[in-house]
Amino acid sequence: MERNFTVNEIITILLKRLWLIVTMALIGGIIAFAYSQYVLPKKYTAKVALYVYNEKTDPMNQGMNVSDFNLSAKLVNTYMVILKSDTVLDIVSNKISRLGVNYDAAELRGMISSNILDETEVFEVAVTCTNPEHAKLIADAIEQVAPEEIIRVVRAGAVETVDRASLPTKPSSPNVSQNTIIGVLVGLVLACGMAFVFELMNTSVKSKEELSEQYKLPVLSVIPNLHHEGSSHGRYGGRYGSGYYHYSYGYGSQYQSEPENPEQGGN
Repeated sequence: MERNFTVNEIITILLKRLWLIVTMALIGGIIAFAYSQYVLPKKYTAKVALYVYNEKTDPMNQGMNVSDFNLSAKLVNTYMVILKSDTVLDIVSNKISRLGVNYDAAELRGMISSNILDETEVFEVAVTCTNPEHAKLIADAIEQVAPEEIIRVVRAGAVETVDRASLPTKPSSPNVSQNTIIGVLVGLVLACGMAFVFELMNTSVKSKEELSEQYKLPVLSVIPNLHHEGSSHGRYGGRYGSGYYHYSYGYGSQYQSEPENPEQGGN
C-alpha cells in the first residue's frame, strides 16, 4: 500500500529516531576521518610556473603587440602536451636518476599535471608524489629540461621561469576535513533512509484517523487501554491499540469514545 508522508509526519519520524541519525552521522564521520588520516597515503605537490612568449627576446620587450600575446596563448597548450611526451620525460627521468631518484616516463606522467593560470601566457606544472623531496627534485628537473626541449620541438617562441619549485611541507591530499564532512553527510542520508524504512515496516495503527483512512470506514468507538501501565498483558491489548485506547471500526455514521477513567464507565 502506497503511503504519502506530510511535512509534519516527516519531521516527527526524524525526531523520533534522532538518536539513530546522530549516531550514524558520528560513525560516518569517524570512519571517514580514520580512513583519510591513517589509511590513505599522503601526497605532496611541488609547483613550477613557466611563462611563454612568442619572441626570443626579453619577455618584457615593449615591442610585443596583441598578436604576439595571442600566439603565445595558443602555444601554451602545445607546450603542455610536449611537456608530457616520452622524449621530455625520458630526459627528466635520466636527470633525476643521477640524484638517486628512479622513476620512468610512465610513472612521471602520472605524477605531472599542468594548467593555464587565469587565461594568461603563464602555465603551471604540478608534480604530486608521496615523497615531498622527490616532488621538488622532479619539478626542478622539469624546469631545467622543459624550456630547451619545448623550443627544440616547436622551433618558435620561448619559455622563462616565473616561480621555482619549493619543498612542500604539508600534504596536498587527502583532504581530511572534506572527507570527514562527506562521511557525516553519508551517515545522515543512510540514517534518514533507515528511519523511513523502519516507519514503513511498522504496520500498527497509531490513531483513529489512520485507521479510518486505511480501511475507508468510520471509527465506531474508542476504548481505553486498561493495561497501559503495570500490566503483564503488555501495552497493546489488540491489533489496533495505541497506548491508552483500542479502536473498533465498521459501518456507521459516528463513533463514541469511552471515558479514560474505568470507574466512570459503569459496568
